[in-house]
Amino acid sequence: MSAEITYKTHILIGVRENGVMTVLADWQRVPKQSEVQQRIDDARNGYVTFALCTPTSIMPARSNGVPTGGNGWHRRGL
Repeated sequence: MSAEITYKTHILIGVRENGVMTVLADWQRVPKQSEVQQRIDDARNGYVTFALCTPTSIMPARSNGVPTGGNGWHRRGL
């Protein structure tokens, strides 16, 4: 997964029956449906649901309880 997360980022998440979620792929653009399907097909078995997501909020990580930048949540259009 690339380090930069923007509002154009798309991530594919696989969800197992026990609720555990795993990021299976990420794109810095809107992926083609065939690309998403190929990643799903490559994921093998064990996943009961797949979600293709884009961020609606981006919050910087904290280092030792101190924000690494910004003032917390950033929401698109706010």
